[in-house]
Amino acid sequence: MNDLELLENYEPVLRFAKSERFFPMAVEPYLERCALFPSGPHGVAELFAHFHEPLVDKIGRLGSGQYYLRFVNKPLNDSDAWVWWGGLSFVGVVAGWFLMKLAGVELAVTASLTAALIIFMFASPIRLRIIPAVFASIFFVALGVAPIWFFLHPSEYVGIAVEYLILFPIYLILLFYFSVRVMKFILERILPEGPGLVMDMLSQATEKIAREAYFQYAEILGKESQPLYYGRVLRETDSQNDQWTILQYHFFYAFNDWRLAANGMNHHEGDWEMAAVYLKNDLPYALLLSQHGAGNMESWETVLKALDKQGNLTTHPIVYVALGSHANYSKPDVIRSPSMYKTGRLQRFLYWMDGLIHYLFLLVNPNQKARQIALKEIQDRHTNFLAEDAFMYLRDEADHYVVSLPMEIASGDGFRVGLQGDHLKERVVKSSSYLKRVMSDRKTSRPKVKEWRRALLNSELGWVQYKGLWGVKSFLNEESGPPGPKWDRPVKDQADVNQRVRWGKPLDWLAELEKHKH
Repeated sequence: MNDLELLENYEPVLRFAKSERFFPMAVEPYLERCALFPSGPHGVAELFAHFHEPLVDKIGRLGSGQYYLRFVNKPLNDSDAWVWWGGLSFVGVVAGWFLMKLAGVELAVTASLTAALIIFMFASPIRLRIIPAVFASIFFVALGVAPIWFFLHPSEYVGIAVEYLILFPIYLILLFYFSVRVMKFILERILPEGPGLVMDMLSQATEKIAREAYFQYAEILGKESQPLYYGRVLRETDSQNDQWTILQYHFFYAFNDWRLAANGMNHHEGDWEMAAVYLKNDLPYALLLSQHGAGNMESWETVLKALDKQGNLTTHPIVYVALGSHANYSKPDVIRSPSMYKTGRLQRFLYWMDGLIHYLFLLVNPNQKARQIALKEIQDRHTNFLAEDAFMYLRDEADHYVVSLPMEIASGDGFRVGLQGDHLKERVVKSSSYLKRVMSDRKTSRPKVKEWRRALLNSELGWVQYKGLWGVKSFLNEESGPPGPKWDRPVKDQADVNQRVRWGKPLDWLAELEKHKH
């Protein structure tokens, strides 16, 4: 049996969540749309030496890791809208002066500033989901404070006694009601977007970039309609003279939109993930899965396997791919925690602050039942309010989570790639039970073909030697593109890059995950 036949015999079945937008693809169409940029002095010097070479050929000849690729290169701001805004604002001010004098100018300026805010919010690369909530919040606030003008300007038609003894108490009651409603609206609709909004401001892969990356990937799908994995076969002998055959399946995705898809922790262009089947003395031993730069191991006996059309068990493991992040899991699962993997302190702090503010609002929540249920749950769990996951289980009386923490949704209820057998008996989780409708029902583009296209991966391929990042370099490591399948992440100001352990020393990676499992 040759390497390609061996890979095909154990190739995994990937199950995605319903609203997943990106699927395993070939590297070349991605590179054709990318631009290459240096990220350090070694990169600048080396890039000039290969300036006129095509990108696909060039990246394999670069010795330094001081580079990054940028997939989305289109300008996202519409300058025409600002030209129209300036012209119409000028006309409005002039017309307002001739028609209504100063009052007309004030009205025109107010309309102009409102239009500028709308254009800015849609042209800005910041989070778009917050826009409807912001406008609704402004409306509620205006509705609450507008009557103040009435009491500062006594009317000759309404007596002072009626105004202050009857209307003013009614206004105070309504003002309190609207204030509570506004606060509730902010906590439920705006505050959960806060961590992602801050991350978008610091990121080079914002929500708007994620949407543009999806459109570009959808165009690629029109020509490359079949998902692809890069297979690699290694043979090793351990200290006990056991013979190991390692079958690695590398998956490349054009974008990681975890934050947009499932309120996750990061966005970045490019995404490399891997599943590996380990054969010990020609018998399957374990399934190893990549998860956020780390990994997990599942013994072969407990791995879920696909059934053929006759209902017989096969040697194809079922892998559940998390929505947006593309981390691989051996079982359908939904993980809800800010500390599901080791990430940046800023991200964890933002989600902890989100929970703390929600908790403080519970103390003055007009819904006494919600307050009592939530506080009782905190007491029963002996919550430490300084812990970053202190509020992850906090629920209201409708059994809804109060805090929208990041979720890993490896549900498997969407697109399925691999052996097309008796898949109706495979376990799945309903992702719409955990997501807002705007996320679970979002538009997707899927490959037309459900079976794998295979490519043997070896060190002779040029792009395998590329040591830089497969996406834009951001201020935060978690928001930057990942390294390739062979290399670790480049270290700042260092030209040299180390090989990944799972690439060069696969038995060491197995030993590490076995130790972690036990």
